[in-house]
Amino acid sequence: MKKSVVFAIAIIYLMAIIVVGFLGQALKVYNENIYVEQIECISEDYKPYKKTSKEFKEGYSGFILVDEYEEGLKVLIKCRVLPANATYKELDYFSTDTSICTIEKQTDGTAIAHFKKAGAATVVIKATDNGAVSIKINILAYDNSDFA
Repeated sequence: MKKSVVFAIAIIYLMAIIVVGFLGQALKVYNENIYVEQIECISEDYKPYKKTSKEFKEGYSGFILVDEYEEGLKVLIKCRVLPANATYKELDYFSTDTSICTIEKQTDGTAIAHFKKAGAATVVIKATDNGAVSIKINILAYDNSDFA
């Protein structure tokens, strides 16, 4: 073999190592799914449970208290997902006791709880990105005259 052929093969081999090394360092993954890690309720009347309080319930993040129940009561439930750059930010809402209230999901990502009667309703909010992230909140709707 001629020296020039051996030299050319060696140069091509070294250039291939440099190019692959450079491109390998700059490799970026596209279409990567970023999953929801946490859901936070940010409704106006929402209060988180403190682990030291007597109202604390295991598995629940907090509650919304409506102390003036009236026929046709509607409660707005607003949540946000973390991280903010999650790929799929959509949430599902459902009530565990539809005899007390039903949930209507809105197009803006919020939900409205429609109360049929006074009482305590548990609402489960779950991320739809196939992750296992969900929270439970209590919505307590009572008439003050019940306690007078």
